Amino acid sequence: MVTVLVIVAFSSSALLSAYAFHGHSQRKTFVGSIGLIASVAMYGSPLVAMRQVVQTKSVEFMPFYLSLFSFLASSLWMAYGLLGRDLFLASPNVVGCPLGIFQLLLYCKYRNNGLVEKPSAVWDIEKDGDEKITAQMHFHEKVVNSNQMQLEQEKEVSMA
Repeated sequence: MVTVLVIVAFSSSALLSAYAFHGHSQRKTFVGSIGLIASVAMYGSPLVAMRQVVQTKSVEFMPFYLSLFSFLASSLWMAYGLLGRDLFLASPNVVGCPLGIFQLLLYCKYRNNGLVEKPSAVWDIEKDGDEKITAQMHFHEKVVNSNQMQLEQEKEVSMA
């Protein structure tokens, strides 16, 4: 569904720029504005992961290499855009560069905190008035079991 939306947006902007705008500078401004908005949205997308890192104090939701190379790419494109005096190239990267720095700082701050475990829930259930059954659920054990099952399924699929 998202792919169809992207194709429709791209096609409509291409058709609109080809038929509605007759001068080169008008087309450049229109297509550059669309690219600027898309680039800012791309650099802003890790904000959700950054919020989750701050809330959980764990970087398990934010890959390091994605943050590093996002910062490097936005820094280089920002420099290229500023040196070439191209604001459509430099503007989204002026937003992306500080966001990349913030991601790397968050990673440095929370990298040693490890995985987040939810606290165990203890239930006491009375059976027939005298017998007590205590059940403990461990979130981490369920995740490990689920991951092991998923790995076994993937092995079966790859062997087939």
